[in-house]
Amino acid sequence: MGSGPVRFGPLRLWVGVGAFALAGAAVPPAGAQVSAPTEAREAAPAIPPEAIPAPEPPPADLPVLFPEASPPTAEAPAVPATEPPPGAPGQPAAAPAEPASAAPASGAASAPAAAPPSHAGHGAMAGHGGEGGEGGEGGEGGALFSASPDVAYAGRLMLVRGHLAIGMELARAGAWDEAVVHFLHPREEIYAELSPELRRRRVPGFLQPLDRLAARVRAKRGGPGLEAAYRQAIAALDRAWSAGLPQRVRNQPAFVAEVAARAMRSAAAEYEAAIEEGRFANVVEYQDGRGFMLETDALLNRNGAALRAAPGGPAAWAEAQAAMAALRPVWPAARPPAAPVLDPAGVIAAVARFERAALAWR
Repeated sequence: MGSGPVRFGPLRLWVGVGAFALAGAAVPPAGAQVSAPTEAREAAPAIPPEAIPAPEPPPADLPVLFPEASPPTAEAPAVPATEPPPGAPGQPAAAPAEPASAAPASGAASAPAAAPPSHAGHGAMAGHGGEGGEGGEGGEGGALFSASPDVAYAGRLMLVRGHLAIGMELARAGAWDEAVVHFLHPREEIYAELSPELRRRRVPGFLQPLDRLAARVRAKRGGPGLEAAYRQAIAALDRAWSAGLPQRVRNQPAFVAEVAARAMRSAAAEYEAAIEEGRFANVVEYQDGRGFMLETDALLNRNGAALRAAPGGPAAWAEAQAAMAALRPVWPAARPPAAPVLDPAGVIAAVARFERAALAWR
């Protein structure tokens, strides 16, 4: 870098002034010109080669800080095969043994890969609710952020049910490759966050029914066996709901309304993630949103009598149903329509209307 002015507002700093100070010379005043020397310096005589002494070897007790590279013939000590260095490139680490049910069958190994990258955050997002944590990225579990432990627990169960609902709709239509993705999501993305709560609430886990159901879909085995496996999984989720939530909590209209509102918020987030440049670019996210909408409808219908009987219930119920009537056409079927019925802003506005209705039950 040459000497020159560097401007910082009204100040001028001259790079190169420090050279005078480092050399011990007086710093010239601002604006002064440094004159070149008028007399040419006499060149120093060359030093004959024989006058340069040969380098001496270092003392024997001098520590070697940077040893030279080993000769090419020297071999590096072999790393024991039983203890590979962690994270060493080119050395595959031995995978810990896992239960057979945790590994997907070879025939469906490509199914999780078919899910878009944005889906990798679902499990984390589902961790948002209650203790914080489908989930750093917003999305389905992001709607559980700041929820109470009971609402977060119920919300995760709703996410599982939503995945199974859309998965069964696709499986019944013979869309096995699309369906299996949704049956794998609960295990891969939600159950790890839900498992500590199941233990804390002393609720039996339901991983085996989920795995049996996913295995049938992977094998493309429909018929009565598939329907029975689905009923078993739903029965296990119902037990987790009733055993993990006190009756005084799960029967409260305010609790039901909040869980429903958060589920619809998750649906809106999935819908927004499905659309790019005004078209459906991510079918899996669209399908997730439909599953959450279907389960919200089912939750409202199961608790409709209690919701309508609550103070202010009839008016709140009418408002909530009007909001849902505007949202159902957004997800008309398991496959998205040719063009979005509403843009994401319209869906978010309709969900906000539903949330305002839900507040009436508090």
